[in-house]
Amino acid sequence: MTRRAPVEFPIQDAADADSLPPQLSDRVRQARAHAKITKAELARRVGVCLSAAVQWEHPKGTSPTVANLARIATTCEVAFEWLATGRGPLTPAVDHPASTPLGAAPVGASAIDAFEERLLRKVREMPTHQRELVIEFARSLKKNP
Repeated sequence: MTRRAPVEFPIQDAADADSLPPQLSDRVRQARAHAKITKAELARRVGVCLSAAVQWEHPKGTSPTVANLARIATTCEVAFEWLATGRGPLTPAVDHPASTPLGAAPVGASAIDAFEERLLRKVREMPTHQRELVIEFARSLKKNP
């Protein structure tokens, strides 16, 4: 059995690092700075513990879930695509009312009737952690008709 030579990857120097797109951890930090909030405040608004927010901003830390990326984007008022991929502008084009979360469809476009429209408007006015409570409440009602 013949041994293969180990694969060597070129080490990037500091000049190459400037040309690389920002890592997710950098974009989370930039989004938080854009919102002018602390890591603790980001964690509170997203509904996670402080250590999670610290990890997200560490280059070798864990990455947020897609759901938490959406919450970070909404909380920090940055474009989800930019936050998730680094593509596109930092902030989305403003073509929606202030009550519409960034990246969300206008209420009338996604509600099927007046009741859903009212419900959706109220939920969109809530902080993220309260939205999760609404979902849990709805799940409990479905289990116990």
